Amino acid sequence: PQPDPQPHYTPQGQPMTSVMPPSYDGSINPETGLPTKFNPKPKYNDVWAFLLFLVQLAGFVVLSYFTISKVVQDRQKGVKGNLGPLDGLFSKEGLITLAIAVGVSAVFSVLYYFLTQAFPRQVIKVTFAASILFFIALAAFYLVKGILWPGIIMAIFAVLYALTWWSWRSRIPFAVVMLTTVTSIAKSYPATFVLSFAGLFVQVVYSLYFMTVVAGTFDSYNDGNGSGAAVFYVKLVFCLFSFFWTSQVLTNIVHTTVCGVFATYYFMKGSAQGMTKSPTIESLKRACTTSIGSICFGSLIIAIIQTMRAIANMARSDSDGIMQFIGCLFDCILACLQGIAEFVNKYAFAQVAIYGKPYMQAAKDTWNIIQNRGVEQVINDTLIGNVWSMAALIGGVLSALASYAYIQLSDAMVGRTTTFTVVVIVTAFVMGLQIVFTVGTVIDSGVVTTFVCLAEDPAALARTKPELFEEIRATWPEVVQGV
Repeated sequence: PQPDPQPHYTPQGQPMTSVMPPSYDGSINPETGLPTKFNPKPKYNDVWAFLLFLVQLAGFVVLSYFTISKVVQDRQKGVKGNLGPLDGLFSKEGLITLAIAVGVSAVFSVLYYFLTQAFPRQVIKVTFAASILFFIALAAFYLVKGILWPGIIMAIFAVLYALTWWSWRSRIPFAVVMLTTVTSIAKSYPATFVLSFAGLFVQVVYSLYFMTVVAGTFDSYNDGNGSGAAVFYVKLVFCLFSFFWTSQVLTNIVHTTVCGVFATYYFMKGSAQGMTKSPTIESLKRACTTSIGSICFGSLIIAIIQTMRAIANMARSDSDGIMQFIGCLFDCILACLQGIAEFVNKYAFAQVAIYGKPYMQAAKDTWNIIQNRGVEQVINDTLIGNVWSMAALIGGVLSALASYAYIQLSDAMVGRTTTFTVVVIVTAFVMGLQIVFTVGTVIDSGVVTTFVCLAEDPAALARTKPELFEEIRATWPEVVQGV
């Protein structure tokens, strides 16, 4: 049976009596009972990018064979190598302190998650105010220390955030509905969190692998066993490029998978076909097969920018003042480009997950959404993203404090240097921050997917979840227009 025809709405959200069609395509595929836009079985796209990714990964593995062999040989000879203070992380004391950091951040993540679900409006307001206070504190710190320009920049950020808060207050109700909805959906699919932490674990293991390869590269160069400075820098740049690209691919596989889960819920929950049995597994399968080329393509763009920034930072450390200025200038420009590219990628990969589009088409359609919904998109992204950014900062601080308390209250410092303490505490902070961020990534991916689905096909939500649609329409009337 065909679904009942959907009413049309004006921009204010009131039903229209005329026959004017909406600006979006809300048609239904009679075979699946789903919107024609939604493609549960997409084809393979951007295969060339995946093949190129495999080539660079194979090259990195070959290079790692020779460099890691060098590290192993040095250790057998009693040479400490280039890991330096990081060796302490793998001692008994280091591992215990890091385990404490992981435990503290994990508990905090769970508590904070339920807090955002129970009091979303209050959490959004408090975290935004905390961001303003954070910039004020940083500005005061720099100015007291006599570091003028960073202090002025932080003060400007504090003022801008305060002004932004004043102008964005009317947008908070929509952000509250989005945050409440996404956290409720995520709780129904805990496999998304399992996948995110599995992705984090793989990232940590790969990072340690990368550090070992870089250490061996430096050892070979310092021992004079390489082929000169030019070859050394080529190897180093290639290692950085490979690390950036592989890390981006791993991260975006998780993001695209979670987007697929939320898209499946958006289109299929409440439909005649209903939800699939294992939406997370099916979304992961699509991300690693039909969508992997598009993921590699988008990730390649970010990796190239990150590699160029790494080269610019090398120039900044040069003794020549002109090279330092050029490096600083290029780093600033590339940082802006990276921010824009990452923002576009986040929404483009949602398009890839939802509709199975190739990357270029997904990026083009993302730009179309930005042109039509750019203000709401940025505001919603900032308000909800800020919730988990501040949470990650707090989680990192709590993890570092817990690790420091253990070091002080136990005999972990016996025979250890101050450098060991600093390295362990900094690592605990980073791990705590990353664990909370991992939970926030699921929420962020869910918000992005829901926003894209609402912007492109609000009729699907009105048809399958009318109560939620009316709740969203009350806070964002323009949603019924579609893009």
